[in-house]
Amino acid sequence: MRILTVNVHYAPESFGGATIVAEEVTRQLAARGHETYVVTGTTDGSLPIAGLHRYQDAVTPVLAMGRPLPASPSEEYSQPGLADRFDQILDSVRPDVVHFHAMQALGVEMVQRSLARVPTVVTLHDAWWFCERQFMVRSTGKWCGQVGIDARVCATCVPDPASHERRQELSRTILNACSKVLTPSAYWAEVMRGSGVHDHVLQVNRNGVLHPAAGHSRTPHSGPVRFGYVGGDNPIKGAPQLRAALRGISRSDYVLRLVDAGMKLGHQTMSAQDWQYSGLIQIIPGYDYRDIDSFFDSIDVLLFPSQWRESYGLTVREALLRGVWVIATEGGGTVEELQDGVNSTLIPLDGDSASLQRAIEAVLQSPGDYLGRAEPLRPIPTFAEQAADLEDLYLSLCQGTTD
Repeated sequence: MRILTVNVHYAPESFGGATIVAEEVTRQLAARGHETYVVTGTTDGSLPIAGLHRYQDAVTPVLAMGRPLPASPSEEYSQPGLADRFDQILDSVRPDVVHFHAMQALGVEMVQRSLARVPTVVTLHDAWWFCERQFMVRSTGKWCGQVGIDARVCATCVPDPASHERRQELSRTILNACSKVLTPSAYWAEVMRGSGVHDHVLQVNRNGVLHPAAGHSRTPHSGPVRFGYVGGDNPIKGAPQLRAALRGISRSDYVLRLVDAGMKLGHQTMSAQDWQYSGLIQIIPGYDYRDIDSFFDSIDVLLFPSQWRESYGLTVREALLRGVWVIATEGGGTVEELQDGVNSTLIPLDGDSASLQRAIEAVLQSPGDYLGRAEPLRPIPTFAEQAADLEDLYLSLCQGTTD
């Protein structure tokens, strides 16, 4: 098969969980003998809007399209100026199937053009298609609490309720015309069903996760407890709650490693001045498949105080596979792999820092009760397994045999 994958970022401009999934699955599909192509976006100033830069990632040709920096949610959602160029790409590549992942700043018009020509799959990694704020978090920093995204509720959160209602209507129309709409977890499928995506197109396709290298084992450690936080200086990922929790902790016998994924894109988003606390604080670049085992071997506990109910929680699964205890907010796709007191400490999703502080202090007080005990509750798919599932889906779509 000739498979075209579309995602807003792609290596070497890797950023975010959807990008990791798109990259790894594409590589796996290429390894399985399929002809793979990628369309992505870039804000490289040397490339005009809708201009193309072609390069190679392993065996996959990548077409990076110059895209604007959106000034508003509506510009992030709609980019008709890029659609004509995408039509030309479809003419040139002639794919058997197109799979769209994160589409912010590329525009839904690309999906519309694809629908008219080829079997089309969309993976909903977050709430972007229905939520202008992408993660169902209000300007107050609080999760909106919806289990199905409703324009009448969103009207209290967006600047132009009528425009937002039209956006949701268009999203439903586009998604329900797709060959399949995939979600990474059963939880997220329920949210999207409640938002108006029809059962006949919805399907769960659990994200693959980078498993430890063969023979990997944790290096024995007897020093201070080492915490890790991968969310960046991002309120949605719980950075304000983490800072507040750290302010309340008087003990200094811990290490906190803060991952700043922005450093991979050439700019540091976290400042040491903002993270002056009693323990040893280290800001480090984001990891990838080459150094993921080393990163998780360097921490004992992953802090995951996300302020929305995540659709999946890739980082949580990466940690569990490597024996790292998790402190996480409860709910969403994340907790499908977690059990409080067994491989994790679950804290309320209430916007407060008190429960996070208590959970951290409990580990510091009795590290032996937490460290070295974590493991997944059930098998977590590899990217090879996810790619095999997608291969079956693509074949059924090309042959017209899917339900």
